[in-house]
Amino acid sequence: MKVLSKAIVFAAMSLTVFNVTAAENNNNNSIIRYAIWSNPSGNFHPTLYFTDYDRAIIFTVFGRLFTLDENQNPKPSLAEKYDYSNEGKTLTLHLRPGVKWHDGADFTADDVYFTYATEADSGFPKDTPDFVKHLVGYEDYHAGKTSTLAGIKVIDPQTVSFTFNAPYAAAFSHFADRPVLAKHIWSKVPVKEWNKATELLRKPVGTGPYKFVEFLPDQYVKLERNDDYFGGEPKTKTLIFKISNAQTVQNELINGDVDIAELSSWNSRDLQTYKNAGIQIVEQPGVGAQYLSLDTRNKNLTDRRVRQALVYGIDRQAIVDKLLYGHGELFNTKDNPHSPYYPKDLNNYAYNPEKAKALLKEAGWTDTHGDGFVDKDGKDFIFTLNYPTGNRTRELTAPIIQQNLKKIGINVVLNVADFNATLSILQDKNKRYDGVLMGGTFRPGQYDNNFWWERFSTPQLDADANQFNATIDAEKLKTHIGNWLKTVNEEVPHVWLYIPNQGYALSKRVTHYHSYPYEPFADVANWTVKQ
Repeated sequence: MKVLSKAIVFAAMSLTVFNVTAAENNNNNSIIRYAIWSNPSGNFHPTLYFTDYDRAIIFTVFGRLFTLDENQNPKPSLAEKYDYSNEGKTLTLHLRPGVKWHDGADFTADDVYFTYATEADSGFPKDTPDFVKHLVGYEDYHAGKTSTLAGIKVIDPQTVSFTFNAPYAAAFSHFADRPVLAKHIWSKVPVKEWNKATELLRKPVGTGPYKFVEFLPDQYVKLERNDDYFGGEPKTKTLIFKISNAQTVQNELINGDVDIAELSSWNSRDLQTYKNAGIQIVEQPGVGAQYLSLDTRNKNLTDRRVRQALVYGIDRQAIVDKLLYGHGELFNTKDNPHSPYYPKDLNNYAYNPEKAKALLKEAGWTDTHGDGFVDKDGKDFIFTLNYPTGNRTRELTAPIIQQNLKKIGINVVLNVADFNATLSILQDKNKRYDGVLMGGTFRPGQYDNNFWWERFSTPQLDADANQFNATIDAEKLKTHIGNWLKTVNEEVPHVWLYIPNQGYALSKRVTHYHSYPYEPFADVANWTVKQ
């Protein structure tokens, strides 16, 4: 997918820097502090992680077979090259030699087999990825009929092949999204027990540019550079992921407590304050979407017309204009508008309260009590909106949605909790809910309903998703994916809200910083600070 890569940079001046420990006080030019909005869950596992906060640590500690380049094409990393055979069904990867795990063990094809075969294990403590379902022999392996997964073969220590039932377009995307884990460490724990292996989850051993040192919940995650990193020794010794929040991070940046932070506000006054204090602002097209997840099993939400009414009933453009100050855009299906697969003729669900009321009426929801709220079968439409703390813009979105939906006769009750508590609602397959405000990062090249944030979808979407993945032909992909995205647009498995532009605030002390959409840490080994 092609994504805009233009960056807007404001002028920078100097800052002082906060020191995490006294011992580092005289050597602060070897430390970069990166602010994150919420406490990581501590699930630093390449194939089990759920949150972008855990993902940030994982993507700096672990290596991936492929990353994404600035045009979202696969870029070799742990895999040096690849080739196809068997009419496109077999993908063979040639691994980079001489790579070491942080504990000194050799990285080999056995690690690659182990990483992705365990995703097909019946005890895998997360939804089975669509990726492994397409591999030859998946059903027998998953059912325990065979001890090896036929679709993955270790040819030699530096060569491994993946054979699918049909050409599978999303393989590279999965490799870029799920790093390789160490067999010699995780094979000692039964797969079904992985989520309980707290000690291993919180002390990851990878092959990436930085080694894990320490995780103090609600404070920081500390990493130290991997001198033997296959991509070259990182330029900065210590990387600190500091848990911050939107209300305090500006002062932290100005006071030197933080060096890099993702922006949570595009308020022009905030931007001017940054500029006046010598903070650089880098702006990129957004890669993460904010949405209102709907439980389509909920009896009030099973009717597509009701779900469509919710989208029509929320003034999404006003949210972009007022809360993002125009630094964002709307989306209307499960893809980024900058994707080449994004259809141009989608229903844009422009704000239309009257249309929303009409759809509710068609679905049997009318105000028979005269109290301003619609009801059906004697019960008012009460909608509990769950939302997490940590992202100020998202927090401010909740009462706006409440007021918007009140105008179309829906009684919205707000329920706020910390991020991980709110996320747990979506992680529990048996949990019933009305709506959850959440954010998710688009995964270029992956089009299916197996993301946790799409779990409660519709059978038709699941069936359609399985069709277009069975090809690597570019034109067929575009047609199949485009048609599926139109179906998603019509079915409304959740309310699409907005895509905020991605912004980073940097102190001038950071002398080399480079990131691009979908790969904020791809160049982390080359980030430097002023001497």
